Amino acid sequence: MTLLLETQTAPPSLAAPKKRSLPLPVPRGRARRLGLKEWLGVQLAAAASDICGPREKQAFGVLMYHRIITPPPRVSRPTWNVPPETFEAQLTGLLARGWVAWPLSQVLACRERGLPIPRKTFVVTFDDGYANNFTQALPILTRLGVPATVFLATAYLDSEQPFPSDDWDAAGQAGVPRESWRPLSSDECLRLAASGLVELGAHTHTHADFRSNSAALATDLATNLTVLREQFGVDEPAFSFPYGTKTDGFVSSSLTGVARDAGVTCCLTTEAEVIRPNDTPFDWGRFAAEEHDTARTLAARLGGWQQAIRTRFKPRLNTPQ
Repeated sequence: MTLLLETQTAPPSLAAPKKRSLPLPVPRGRARRLGLKEWLGVQLAAAASDICGPREKQAFGVLMYHRIITPPPRVSRPTWNVPPETFEAQLTGLLARGWVAWPLSQVLACRERGLPIPRKTFVVTFDDGYANNFTQALPILTRLGVPATVFLATAYLDSEQPFPSDDWDAAGQAGVPRESWRPLSSDECLRLAASGLVELGAHTHTHADFRSNSAALATDLATNLTVLREQFGVDEPAFSFPYGTKTDGFVSSSLTGVARDAGVTCCLTTEAEVIRPNDTPFDWGRFAAEEHDTARTLAARLGGWQQAIRTRFKPRLNTPQ
């Protein structure tokens, strides 16, 4: 039994951020297979969630999305994508299960004031700033009343070229809808913010590889924050690390220190972890919501079950990150 799961790829060097290079032996821009052991881990976590509810009674979770499009025909499956109908079903199902979506700024404010955050709270985020976050995701968020944060790589606003970090090999090809890979325009960002549901966050200016280069991150992030402030009136935004993994070095104490010094309100990684009351907001993890996910499997992640099972059975059940 196999399912499809998009893989995260490692970026090229800071000097030449063209396309992500792959740390795994799979074709660039393709989806890897979710094997039986991984699938079993997901199902075991979902079953535990169905029976017991959230595993940890004082925690909440953050979901991470990127692209929201219907896969175009006759090209490779888009990476880091959740189709609009699946996206809506995921959110609708979570709400029906009693989960409540909060703005990221609201959980930060509660944490700062020492106020309790209800256990079934979750936050929706989008990385990079794809145009389909406006054209496809915003209408769904509006129908459901779900707030979200869009983290912008501001160097590519108004660009007619794919993000250099986009690992989908069909991005920019003739015949592939521009909406599926185009970065947001400045006007679309203003309209997202004007919706009252979407907060704009920082994701560096160029989405480059800043491993072991904290000085470059400081310069790049300063530009990112300037654009957010001058074009969109956003002061002290939330921040998400490009690529966002600790084991690969994309998140470290030195890079986190740079971001804190720049004045962001939090630092989000891509580590699949629930957030507990005493966790510093400068080291909050997120769960990547993917095309194969249902509200049931996302509830298991947000509830802490998938994390617990991955830890308990690793490496026997290699559940997805």
